[in-house]
Amino acid sequence: MAAGSGAAHGGLYLYRAAPAVQDSVLAAALLLPDLFLFSDFALPNVGAADRLITVGYAVLGYAALAARRRAPRAVFGYVWAHALGGELLTFAAVFDYSPTLALLAALYTVAALQSARSAVLALACVTVPVALSVRAALADVPAAERLTTLLGVACFYGLLNLEVWGVGRWVRAGRAAAARDGLALARAQEAILTERARTARELHDIVANAVTVMVLQAGGARHVLRTDPDRVEHALDQIESSGKTAVAELRHMLLVLRTDGERLAAEGAGFGLADLDPLVNGVRQAGLDARVEVTGVPAALPRSVDLTAYRLVQEALTNAAKHAGPGAATVVRLDWHRADGRLSIEVGDDGRGTPAAARSALSTGHGLLGLRERVAVCGGTFEAGPTEQGGFRVAATLPTEEHFRQEAAS
Repeated sequence: MAAGSGAAHGGLYLYRAAPAVQDSVLAAALLLPDLFLFSDFALPNVGAADRLITVGYAVLGYAALAARRRAPRAVFGYVWAHALGGELLTFAAVFDYSPTLALLAALYTVAALQSARSAVLALACVTVPVALSVRAALADVPAAERLTTLLGVACFYGLLNLEVWGVGRWVRAGRAAAARDGLALARAQEAILTERARTARELHDIVANAVTVMVLQAGGARHVLRTDPDRVEHALDQIESSGKTAVAELRHMLLVLRTDGERLAAEGAGFGLADLDPLVNGVRQAGLDARVEVTGVPAALPRSVDLTAYRLVQEALTNAAKHAGPGAATVVRLDWHRADGRLSIEVGDDGRGTPAAARSALSTGHGLLGLRERVAVCGGTFEAGPTEQGGFRVAATLPTEEHFRQEAAS
């Protein structure tokens, strides 16, 4: 049990080791098989000096494998020259050694890590030392057996190098596919997060704003419950209307979410600047002194921009009702710039209402952040902050369809 545990820890350590350490271990593991299979190292009639020379030359080639992943082509070139030198020294009778496994490792590395062009070039280069190895194998073969030996040795070396090269290319293709899958997964996760944020913004705009107006109207009705029944009845009508509108928006949003390929920002809930009058009337019933001012000639808006403009005014008016309070003078300004295809929206209050301290609990803290994100997605600009007069101002500039046509034309 202890021995198995030690082996497991050793394998884990090797797996986590630096690539140079792993490649050094690989070189050491290939060195002895290469000497025993492709040299005269193990023959009994070879002297100690010859064995030492063979081992020394082999180490010169295998030492380069420690850097095979850092510099695949350079290492292949070095190992190729080492293999070629071994064949030439064998012909010169210095020793009998045909370096093979190191060259296979270098060929695999180029095939697995480099481009198709580099891989094919490396495979072509391998044919030179392979041809010399085949020739060396035929040196002591009788003439009657040379053809058979030639075919056998050539097939052995040729298939061995082709298989190693093919495995390398297969590994490279697998890594590329895994990278593509990882990128696709990352994009899918990003799309999910984007859709989740979009859904959260829609829920905030639908629920938080409607509930805020309903709470404010209910609070106003409670104060005049015994003295002004007509006003109470009107407030209840407005609460009912706001609730029905919110439910209708939620139903539409859920329908869009169930439809594959559609986007909330593009589909929206069917609201736009054409629906400002009911919106402004609702906050007026909550006690806000609100009015709308329009300058310029209105232009067509993309659906997503139209919804963003509506949500901006809705959020700004709701904030004014919560924080400035009933009686605060609030102006919604729509300024159409036909020359550059832009719409400027500004919603500001004078801060002179009568807010109740409890109304701060109605704030979710995400409204302005959601507006900033909406406007940025549409390609507009956004700003919000207190005014010198003590009020609060929300402003944005949004592109119209004319703006997009001008950009396409340019």
